[in-house]
Amino acid sequence: MSNSKKLLLTALAVILLLGATPLFAQPVGTWDGTGEGWCPFPVPYPSEYMKPWQTWKGRLEPDPNQVGYIFFGDWYDASEEHGSFKGRAILETPTEIGCRGDWYWWDERVDPPRVYHMGTFNMTFRRDGRSCRGEWITTHTPAIYHGTMEGSWVEP
Repeated sequence: MSNSKKLLLTALAVILLLGATPLFAQPVGTWDGTGEGWCPFPVPYPSEYMKPWQTWKGRLEPDPNQVGYIFFGDWYDASEEHGSFKGRAILETPTEIGCRGDWYWWDERVDPPRVYHMGTFNMTFRRDGRSCRGEWITTHTPAIYHGTMEGSWVEP
């Protein structure tokens, strides 16, 4: 086989390989997952504690105001407590996107509902969409009240 044909076949193989596994895949879209951990409510409440991030669903999208991404969505627990979260990308590599942000609990016993800042979170997304993993902590005794989350990309 001639050198030009070998070069052409090599170039074609590289193009196909890059197309099949993009180096900088864009995992933009909906992610969902589950989490573990518990913490007390920030105000007196009939229940003893909530389980933030027990189930969660969020969107990873390009940040319209800056370079990078934003991640936002809602979390729920089995007792129907829920809240929201929002963060932005702080680290990007060819295989992962690291995000840091804040999470909140919505007290719907009052009208209008009161939103409490509960703490911070970080999440690392695999660019190929296979998985994400993270941790949350509370602003109140973070060494005791913290948990983990995991999930995967579900749709664009």
